[in-house]
Amino acid sequence: MKLNLVGRIAEQIAVRAQSVIVAHFVDANATAAERAIVFEPEGRAQQRVFRRMTRFGAILPAENGRWFLDEQRLLDFRKEELARLLGVIALTGFAAAGAIALGR
Repeated sequence: MKLNLVGRIAEQIAVRAQSVIVAHFVDANATAAERAIVFEPEGRAQQRVFRRMTRFGAILPAENGRWFLDEQRLLDFRKEELARLLGVIALTGFAAAGAIALGR
């Protein structure tokens, strides 16, 4: 059960970091290359989420080290993140069931 709690806390931190990042871009109206902004993630959680978002293409580079949010790719990213979360939950459940079955 401890693993499940740690996983939930980690996921809440990631969701919060994603929300802060998205709000930053939306509030600045940085949703197109011509309105790109400079963004520097704060803390490790934001750095990890920002890196995942840029690799996925939800946040794209523009000129001069600026970034912008691709809202359509953000929707796809959130679907992928939900699928990842459900996979983690399923694995945690299987691990717990296995431990119970083995009498631990």
